[in-house]
Amino acid sequence: MDNLNFSLNTLEWAAHNISMQLKDVVSKISVSDRTQEKLLEGKFSVAQAEKFAEITKVPFGALFLDAPPILYKPEVPDLRQKPNAEPLSELFYEVLKDIQNKQEWYTEFLQEHGAEELKFVGKFKDANFQEYRLVADDIRSTLNIAKIKRNSTNRDNYLKLLIERCEDAGILIFKNGVVKNASRKTLDVNEFRGFVLIDKYAPVIFLNGRDAPSALVFTLAHELAHIWLGISGVDDLDIYGNDPTEVLCNKIAAEVLVPEKEFLKYWNYFNEDLSEIAQHFYVSKLMIYRVALTHGKISKALYQKLHNFEFEKFKKQKDADTGGGNFINMVPGRNSPLLTKTIVNQALSGNILLRDAGKLLNVSPQNILKLGGF
Repeated sequence: MDNLNFSLNTLEWAAHNISMQLKDVVSKISVSDRTQEKLLEGKFSVAQAEKFAEITKVPFGALFLDAPPILYKPEVPDLRQKPNAEPLSELFYEVLKDIQNKQEWYTEFLQEHGAEELKFVGKFKDANFQEYRLVADDIRSTLNIAKIKRNSTNRDNYLKLLIERCEDAGILIFKNGVVKNASRKTLDVNEFRGFVLIDKYAPVIFLNGRDAPSALVFTLAHELAHIWLGISGVDDLDIYGNDPTEVLCNKIAAEVLVPEKEFLKYWNYFNEDLSEIAQHFYVSKLMIYRVALTHGKISKALYQKLHNFEFEKFKKQKDADTGGGNFINMVPGRNSPLLTKTIVNQALSGNILLRDAGKLLNVSPQNILKLGGF
């Protein structure tokens, strides 16, 4: 079988799976215009088809379908602000469905054990833009942000402590850069940076782990604003967006991380030196860039330039780190430490089967036993 003919609708579906246009995927297979024309007609060799399946991260057999498969897509408001954003990919929906299943299990668990609703979820559902400081102050107070900053030893540690405090308050935080544990199914920060699912018992924040830790701090604060406002959604935090909810959440997030009065005070004190200001607040330069943008102290163009520089530096550092982390150690962060501990304890106590616990955490039953001491 030297030549294969595929439905263009199926090929386009596969390309959208990674948020790309079909012509762009085809260009990764061959640089020849003639070959690209044949591929865009659905005419592939076996090797080309295998390469296409690998790039688009779909099963090879799916390419032979006459029409794209009809898949259940869980719903969540799409609040991404990036101009001409591609439709959310199948990888995103795999993640969303997995997280929703976990949230549903944990909510039922809490209700069965007599837990009360979290008072801060939707506490400011009717807040207007002028009340952003009121919302931010409540988040800072509830999570004791001042204490987190005092106890931080470095900037990465600040994110770690903030996540821990969120979980202590009952917010499930998932941080992952792939679908479940599939290392080949990587998530694209250009598609989304995070999402939030509102629930009175178990609100969820998912952070795209492919992003820089310094950027994740702002994403986390942004999603916390969503929880206090009681609004679910998937975000890219694009600076050019003008959706009222997203603008308000960005304003709240900036105020949570670096209160405006303090920022303006030290903006003058340090003669507008962003690095000095970042060091004073014990946060990343990227975060200060975002706060400065929010308060109109730097232009969008300058922010984008600074952001791109910091992100490229992060990517180089990440690429240079060739050491793989211990899989068991990564499981709690990928599945929310609070949720992981609850599921493991229920399994070890005999309240749920090891098999069911493993399915919830995307690990083998044997690994549930290894997680017992984390």
